[in-house]
Amino acid sequence: MHVRLTTLAATLMVGVTPAWATDLPTYETYSAAADFGTNLVGSDPTYTQLLDTTTTLGATAQINGSGYTASASTNMGSNHAYASASTMPANVLSAGSFSGWYDQVTITGGSGTGTANFTVQLSGTVDVGAMAGGLSYTLGTSSVHPSQLTSSLQYFSINPSPWPMDAVNPIATYWLGVSPYNDTSILFSSTPYPTDPASGGIPALGPTLGGDAGMGFPTPDLVLTPGSGQSVNITLHGTLNFTYGEAFYLIGGLGASVIGDGLQSFCSFPIGDTCTPPVKDGTGATTLDFSNSANLVNIALPEGATASFASGNAYNVTTVPEPGAWFMLLAGLGLVGWRACHRS
Repeated sequence: MHVRLTTLAATLMVGVTPAWATDLPTYETYSAAADFGTNLVGSDPTYTQLLDTTTTLGATAQINGSGYTASASTNMGSNHAYASASTMPANVLSAGSFSGWYDQVTITGGSGTGTANFTVQLSGTVDVGAMAGGLSYTLGTSSVHPSQLTSSLQYFSINPSPWPMDAVNPIATYWLGVSPYNDTSILFSSTPYPTDPASGGIPALGPTLGGDAGMGFPTPDLVLTPGSGQSVNITLHGTLNFTYGEAFYLIGGLGASVIGDGLQSFCSFPIGDTCTPPVKDGTGATTLDFSNSANLVNIALPEGATASFASGNAYNVTTVPEPGAWFMLLAGLGLVGWRACHRS
């Protein structure tokens, strides 16, 4: 079963090819909210997918199901995602949202190559109840149009987003895992089955699920266990080596999802027999509220460099001296200090 996606949250994005993909725009936003049925292989006459998408800047995509809800909105350089569930019908596996944007960038004011520094603020509040879930953020680049990127992480007809986030060159990434068990190894482990399948266990959402086929999830940066009002406030830093005068696409994506009890039905799948999943420690709703995050708060360019953005968005762009300039400045300050010392 091919379940490797860039993030748990990304499993919720349907493989819809937007009309604008053939027009190759230089910038775009995309927001989506969707649920997915437990019968991923075949059709289920009892299940009708809830799906809402929008490419309008700042507009909200939202779904409201029986016991669950999800929403997302996107601005240039700013992603917003929300997912919450207290219960899910037996024919619904998961629900979540995705927020994505890209912008064509050209950096001038120098020759050869340079290094740009990026800062992203990721913040939100998480209630961990009886549902599993996850959230991930990726800021990256591509030299080709995002719609022309290809992904090996297809899950039947499900696609992480209109442009595959796993195919971008990452600048900064973060994955948050949410578990209804106090023992984080039950869902997020380095082994496919951290618990004995004969006595109870479900597939771990870890990097080894699927083995050499590359079907595992990435290792979470943080796993949250049952509890309410848990604050997540992370500052991400990343660098990009660029070539002056060569255009590239800057791409940001944020996804959040909640998974219902359908995940536990997989406990019997690999062993061909019945089993009892571990007893959950969490109760109540699981909510991932990142409706005010993530935000690209700064782009720091080499001194003398300027960046032009196809969208015309006013990103917070600053300049910093090159390492050689810093050395000369520090050396100059040291010389001034030496002279002042000797004068005294």
